[in-house]
Amino acid sequence: MNVAIQYGNRMDLETAKGRHSVLKRKANESLQNLMDITQASAAKRKSQIQKLRDNELYKKIIRTYKSPIWSGCAVSPRDLADFGWTCIKKNTTKCVECEQILSTVLPSISSVSINVYNTCLKNVHAKMVSAHRPTCRQRAGAPPFRIIEPTSKEILDEIQQRLSAATSFSEEDIVVENQLSDVTVPKIEKFSENFVYVAAIGWKIAKFKRGYISFNCDHCARELIIKTGGNFDPVRNHERWCPRIDNNDNGEPIWKTDLNIVLNTKNKTTSCSSSSSSSSATTPQHFASIIKEVYSSRRLLNNSVSSVLPPPSLI
Repeated sequence: MNVAIQYGNRMDLETAKGRHSVLKRKANESLQNLMDITQASAAKRKSQIQKLRDNELYKKIIRTYKSPIWSGCAVSPRDLADFGWTCIKKNTTKCVECEQILSTVLPSISSVSINVYNTCLKNVHAKMVSAHRPTCRQRAGAPPFRIIEPTSKEILDEIQQRLSAATSFSEEDIVVENQLSDVTVPKIEKFSENFVYVAAIGWKIAKFKRGYISFNCDHCARELIIKTGGNFDPVRNHERWCPRIDNNDNGEPIWKTDLNIVLNTKNKTTSCSSSSSSSSATTPQHFASIIKEVYSSRRLLNNSVSSVLPPPSLI
């Protein structure tokens, strides 16, 4: 009997070691990809970054976090989406890869102390990693949305794409609330300044029906409809966690930085020199984020050993 148990333990150990080898290989591949970015050309870096962060997958996941299924929860859908968790029902998420289930239930903040509530919230955040299977790639999380700054052309292309269905609107069709006085909006043919400003902050604009305008953000899944001529605040109408209203390392809104890139004389003169200058100017700060992700992934790998390998007493 003891021999059979020892044999079974050895088999379990070999299986666990095999799983850990797979995890280690995947983690090392991801780390190498991250480090390669710092040595690649600007064009190659962008191509590699797109492979590291699947924005289309993020958008698909974030669309599952909508009312009434998801509302009033202190856990950020953005954080959950970055670790591959899609909402399947109220307070319940599922990994898109390993299909594990993660509960996001929190106690009522009125029934417990703030310390207890915060502890429960931290536990949910910790489980965003630990609830995955050991070999699941989603454990490492997604890299930052903004690793290198886009070129002027890329920014304008995105703005025009969001405006593609808004050609029939005039300046008077929307009243922009809390518009910053120090922001200069680029002129885009066929589109009013107000709508260009709104599109620059991440809103896709379209005609809903006669007398109404629809606004949609694919990064926080907000969908709003207002009457023509109504008021619209393009910043506050995003979810508070939306990547579109993130600030850069200097505390400036990223969308404002993008507009400054477009309006910069150097960027207007030659997209080539602007791409080079913006990359070189921001590389140290943003590559620091990459290095931070590398070490974070290594910690995840080290922490996973205890959950994969049996205790020494079983060997």
